[in-house]
This record gives sequence, C-alpha cells and structure tokens, in this order.
Amino acid sequence: MSIFEDTLDHYASNNHLTENNIYYKILFSVITLVINLFANSPIMPFVIFLICTVLIIWKAGIPANFYVTFMSVPAGFAFITVIFMAFFFGVGPHIWDLGIFGWGITADGLNRGILIFFKVMGGVSALAFLILTTPMNRVFTVFQDMKLPPELTDLAILMYRYIFLFLDVTATMYNSQKTRLGYHSYMSWMHCLSQLAGMVFIRTWEQGEIAYNALASRGYSGRLNMLGRDESIHDITVKDWAVLIIFEVLLAYFIYITGSINIVPYLIPV
Repeated sequence: MSIFEDTLDHYASNNHLTENNIYYKILFSVITLVINLFANSPIMPFVIFLICTVLIIWKAGIPANFYVTFMSVPAGFAFITVIFMAFFFGVGPHIWDLGIFGWGITADGLNRGILIFFKVMGGVSALAFLILTTPMNRVFTVFQDMKLPPELTDLAILMYRYIFLFLDVTATMYNSQKTRLGYHSYMSWMHCLSQLAGMVFIRTWEQGEIAYNALASRGYSGRLNMLGRDESIHDITVKDWAVLIIFEVLLAYFIYITGSINIVPYLIPV
C-alpha cells in the first residue's frame, strides 16, 4: 500500500501541532516558501530544510522514517536536476571531463544544480510542515474563509479525494497481480504494467461515477459545504506574531548577506 493512502491523513490528524492555529501555520509555510525562492546561495535553503525538518519530526512528532519516505520523491527529482544542470547548463571550463562529445561538469552548472536542489528541498519542507501537521479539511475551510470561488474550493476537495481513490485502486490491483506471479521478469513486468495502467483508468472512472451518484443521492447540487472550526487569524497571540516576524526577518536577512556564496569554487583561468 502507498504511504499516501492512509498514513498521510493519519499523521496530519494525530500530531502535536494539529490543534495549533491553521492561519499561523499557513503564514509560516507560505512566507518561508516565498523567502526561500529569493535565495541565490544554497546555504539558507539548506537551513530552512533543517529547521522545517526539526519542527516536523521533533516538534510535531511525525515519524522520521515516514518523513524521509515523503521527501524522497522530490529529492529524487531534484537530484536528477542537479545532474542535468551540472552537465548541460553551465559555462566555463570543465572541472571533470567525460571525454566524449565534449561533455563534462562545470563549476557553474554544478553550483546551479546544487542551488536548485536545496531550494526544492527547502520549499517542499516548508509546505510539508503545513501538509503533515494539518488535516486537509481545515485547509479547505480556509479557502472558504478567504472567499475564494466556490468552484475552485470544490475542485480542490474532489481532486484530493480522487487522488486517494486512485491510489487505493492502484494498490489493490498491483497486489492482485503480485499474488498471481506478476512482475517476475522484464516481459512480465511490462505486460502487467500496461494492464495495470488501462484497468486503473477504467476502475477510477467507474469509482468516480459511483461517488457522484452517492453525492447526488444525498442532495448534492454542485456545492460542497464543509464544517470548519471556530478559529481565525485574530486568534494568533502577540507573542506568536512576534516570533513569526522575527524569524522571517532574520531568514530574509541571512539570505541577503549570504548573497551568491557557492559550494563549488570556480576555476580561475591561467
């Protein structure tokens, strides 16, 4: 079973920060994410990643192994980006030459790749702080409080619901194939994967129709109403405001003073 099928909602609803003001957590995550985007050095995005990781694992109490698994997907894509940036998007002399087609790693490309990698990790960890400590139904109620178009909110709710429906159908069919000796060879793997892709599309379509009929039988008229908690941005205490402002200002200041400090030194032409 996928880690996102049950445990994501479970940990979001059962951690030490679940009951904290959602507006405070949204402000922290969004402002930190925006500041992270302005970094020109990987130092502060790495610091942001460490801070958010500490908050998620030690403050919120999210299991470390689950958090590592959660972050492994964006980390994998970001690492691929580092490779491509190092080989194909840098200028200047090579610090390591492959010896074929003139390919090689440049300090400029590697620094760009490292910067993108840590900006991705910093930004994703900032959003992970919100996702892993807050049930999504509370996030959707914030959408309603912000007077966003109801169509946008309803679409987000249905998309979130059908992501888990898709994962549930995929996991069920995959386990069924495995119990019937599927994926035991390369050809079997390709055959089973093609069958899985086709059947998942059909099954999720059918499940979507069933879910819509269930909504319609309960009076669904194109508008999803959600019960929210009695909390607002005005419930944030002065102390919490001060901590948030000081943290974000210091974060922006250190991003400014670190400037464009690079990890890999540039070669100086002789």
